[in-house]
Parts: sequence; structure tokens; C-alpha cells
Amino acid sequence: MKTISKIFATTLCMFASMFSAIGKEGSPEVGFLRIINAIAPGNDTTRVLIDGEDLFPKGYQIGQRSGGIGLAAGTHTVTLQKNGVESGTTKIDLKSGETLSLIGFAEKIPATDDNAPPRWMTKILKLKQSDPEHGFRMTLLSVCDLDEVKVDAIIPGQKDITIAHVKRLSTAAIDLGSTRSEAMVKVGGEIISTVSPDEPGNHVVVIYQDAEGKIRALTFFDPKFVIAG
Repeated sequence: MKTISKIFATTLCMFASMFSAIGKEGSPEVGFLRIINAIAPGNDTTRVLIDGEDLFPKGYQIGQRSGGIGLAAGTHTVTLQKNGVESGTTKIDLKSGETLSLIGFAEKIPATDDNAPPRWMTKILKLKQSDPEHGFRMTLLSVCDLDEVKVDAIIPGQKDITIAHVKRLSTAAIDLGSTRSEAMVKVGGEIISTVSPDEPGNHVVVIYQDAEGKIRALTFFDPKFVIAG
């Protein structure tokens, strides 16, 4: 009951914060935050704290993501916590009507000269929305510890396989044409994801490694196009 009461109280505080940001025309200035969990090391789930409040104490498993979390437009502090991994914190400046995606992943920090052992640290990558594109698009992004991941995309209606070399922490875009059929994404000959374009927009494929180092993918749709930065 305490957990439910805490979530309820936190939600009320968030709504109060949103409506305190009501603009001159009477509509609340609200943006949305999406959290993608690709933190493989450590134990248990990854918890997300927004402005110090843990809105989902159960936490997220690796390869899970949140829906769009509505927040008052403006500055917020986001912290990702997982046992066995140093926490990561970032500040965001959320615009009204914007959806900002944050990808959490872990980076190994080597041992130092003062005999401190190697450790894992949480890093947070921001994906911002951008609107210069139209049509059906797939955006590939790698947070693997590899400098580059070679991706084969099999797109219905296209005779040849589309090859993309995805640099670490950078995006690579693939035009899906006008097809609404299922496209496959392969790495090393194995299918890691499929996307089925139902409407124009952007299918984001986040490439990451699980606890055993195997390459996986998490996919979500955004009606706008995204860039890393």
C-alpha cells in the first residue's frame, strides 16, 4: 500500500507541476520522455528517477523501455540506477510537445594507477526529434562496445540487401520506401529485429549487448525522425 500511495502521490505532484506550467492560451506546456534500458552489467532491474522521484520502483529489465512519460516542459534531472553499476545522471530541457528518448547503457572504466579496480558506469545517450524527413524510415543506433556493427536490412520490394555500418553511439538511416511490409534486420546472419511500417515515420532500432555479450535489438516507433545528440 505504501508503494501504491507513493506512486499516486508522485503522479499528483507531476500533474500539479504540469498545470503550473500552463501557457497564456490555457493549454499545459507538456513534453514526453521515453526511457530505453540497455544496461547489461549489474544485478536486478534499472530504476528511473525523475527529479528525485522513483516513478516505477519495479524497474526495467534490459531490453525494456517505458512509454511516453508526460512531464511539464522545462528542465528535469533524470537518474538511472542499477545494482553493481555506478548510477548515471543527466539534465534535460524538455520542449512543449517534444518526445525525448534517453538510452541507458554501461561503459567499462579500466583500472587506474592507484589500484582502483575496473568498474561499470552508466551512460545516458539522448535522442532528439528532428523533422527534415518524410516517408518511411529506419534509424539504427548502436550502444555496443564495438566500434562498428555491420547490419543487413532486408526490405520487401528491394532486390538487394541494404547494408549499414553503424558506428558506436551514432545513427545510421535506412529508407524503407513506401512499403508497409515487414522488414528484417540482421547482424552476423541472425535476425535481431523486424519492423512493420504502418504509417509514415521513423522506426528506431537500438542495438545493444546482453549480459553474455550477444547482440540484441530493441525497436520503437516515433512519428518524427531522430538524431543522436
